[in-house]
Amino acid sequence: MRIIPLEIRNSANAVHFFSRISASQVGVGILVPKSIHLVFSIEDISSWEANVIKQHLLSLGSDCAIARDALIKKIKTSIVIFGSLTQLRRLCQKLHDQPFNLKKIAAQLTVCLDNCLRDRVTLSIRGTTLTIKKPIICGIINLTSDSFSGDGLLKDLTGVSVQDEALTQAREMVEQGATMLDIGAESSRPGSLPVPEKEERARLLPILRLLRREFKKVLISVDTYKYTVARAAIEEGVDIINDITGLRHAPGIAKLISRYKTGCVLMHMKGRPRSMQRAPRYKDVIADVADFFTERIAFCENSGIRSEQLILDPGIGFGKRVEDNLRLINELSAFKKFGRPIFIGISRKSFIGNILGIPVSERLSGALAATVLAVAAGARIVRVHDVHETVQATRIFSAITNAQ
Repeated sequence: MRIIPLEIRNSANAVHFFSRISASQVGVGILVPKSIHLVFSIEDISSWEANVIKQHLLSLGSDCAIARDALIKKIKTSIVIFGSLTQLRRLCQKLHDQPFNLKKIAAQLTVCLDNCLRDRVTLSIRGTTLTIKKPIICGIINLTSDSFSGDGLLKDLTGVSVQDEALTQAREMVEQGATMLDIGAESSRPGSLPVPEKEERARLLPILRLLRREFKKVLISVDTYKYTVARAAIEEGVDIINDITGLRHAPGIAKLISRYKTGCVLMHMKGRPRSMQRAPRYKDVIADVADFFTERIAFCENSGIRSEQLILDPGIGFGKRVEDNLRLINELSAFKKFGRPIFIGISRKSFIGNILGIPVSERLSGALAATVLAVAAGARIVRVHDVHETVQATRIFSAITNAQ
């Protein structure tokens, strides 16, 4: 006789364990939802609603954490609920017929349960639907002279054209496994200044045309928040607009995205690149970023953009302290509730250097560790400088997590 601890991370994992002991197919179908345990916080609800939820969970054989004052006073409060998938779905059924805000809570929790358990997400780009089953590796091409990572193609090109160097870099990245390229013609490093739109277009468009002709099946995104640049890029066939302002700087870009049905990365940033790292503060960075996504998704949908076109980026290093970046990576799964691909840029970021006390040129190992953890937490597109190493790291991660 032996006892072996098991860790069930998802439905496929549970099916494997139950099938291994020859459980019946019908039994597996019943047992899988019972074996998956989930935890959610529900914030800013009345103490009455909190107590109703607690009583329902107790009746289902589960429970929730609740503030002591919420048991005896009428206050606004937050709770932490937990239980198996079966228990939480039954909770939603019970709350659906309840008064006050409970029906709305049930509806939102149902969506969260569905989205958080998905092992793949879809993305609609120019009328084509992509199903993302494994992480997309997105190679970075910087058409700048002042990139924080030191790889800007305008920095030192003696005797070599920018076009030739960009094409060489892109070919190398695609050969190494990148299935997406992100092109930027303005640095967004902390303290950087904006580039005039005319200059940004002049840097970007010749390279974009070149790469679009060369790579028909590779996704190409353009990193810009300026309307005229986005319009020109879309007219040249770009697939995705990667807007570090989340469409706040130039809301008119939303109409372009709606019209041409391109993808759109909505990134969270506190402030602007020039000043974003001047003492940023958050009461709760996870809640703040989640609220930002909620508001921006609503804006996009009101502008005619389908949710399937949207990609969410928590903005590592954009108006964040070291501890904020660490929390965002550690709790990245919180944003799975939106059901959209999570895009993340960790490569060579300053928080790695701050923790390890090393320069940009030595941050690869730290970036790979953080990237693998982000993928484990739900990242589906990772923006990187070092494609070869990242592809290898994520392949090993996938091989281990899919081992049976």
